[in-house]
Amino acid sequence: MFQCILSFMKGNKKIVYERLMILFAGIVQIIGFAISITIKDFSKAFVPYFEIIVPLVNGSCAGICFILVVFPKFRVLQSVVLFVQGIVMTLNNMIFLGVFLYCLGIVLLFCYGYLKSKQTAKIAVCTIVLFISFLPILYKSTFTFCMALAYLFFVLFSYFHLYFVIKENLLELFPFLADKISNRELPEPGSAIKLADYGLSERQITIIKEYKKGAANYKKLAGSLYTSESTIKQEMSKICKNLGVKNVEMLLLVLNQYEIE
Repeated sequence: MFQCILSFMKGNKKIVYERLMILFAGIVQIIGFAISITIKDFSKAFVPYFEIIVPLVNGSCAGICFILVVFPKFRVLQSVVLFVQGIVMTLNNMIFLGVFLYCLGIVLLFCYGYLKSKQTAKIAVCTIVLFISFLPILYKSTFTFCMALAYLFFVLFSYFHLYFVIKENLLELFPFLADKISNRELPEPGSAIKLADYGLSERQITIIKEYKKGAANYKKLAGSLYTSESTIKQEMSKICKNLGVKNVEMLLLVLNQYEIE
């Protein structure tokens, strides 16, 4: 295992930490599986047959985690594991852990770009699914159900609060980024920015607005603007050059600091 960890440490740090996160998630699942097959009293659980369901879920999720260590590009499966574990842990009377895991799954979907289009509706659907899973709790304990529901919204809105704090104060929270993101003189973060002042055409400004709204890849941008991907790539390259950033990821960091005019 140590050699596997060392092999994962090669390459992009983002991938390294992602793989280590998944690796130890798998180890947690294995430990959870070992614990679950030794427990005989499931009387505190809110769903019957947990002596079968819990080991099965832990074992399956551990297998998925170890697959993801080797093939991390299937990132949506990370959230699937977290959703399943979140529901099972909640119904196993581990409400705080279960809700945390489930909400973390939603956050990862958001971070990986799966919720960019109609994100509010998709987050609402995810939340409703967890709410429905709470119904067996309501059958046994109204108080515990209300606690689970309140904690769900507390955790979910805490994530959103942190996201907007970071988004709106990115350069203040991480001042070392200021000199790395753009080599152009830009307004104070949080103010309006007139893109026309930076030599951008109306078409390029339209592309930027669509990009900031959530069409965060060339295919979506091309589809929403009825043009080709190659045209979008050329325009984005010009936009990055005019705003003094190295790539589209840095461009998005810049755009998130301003109101576009």
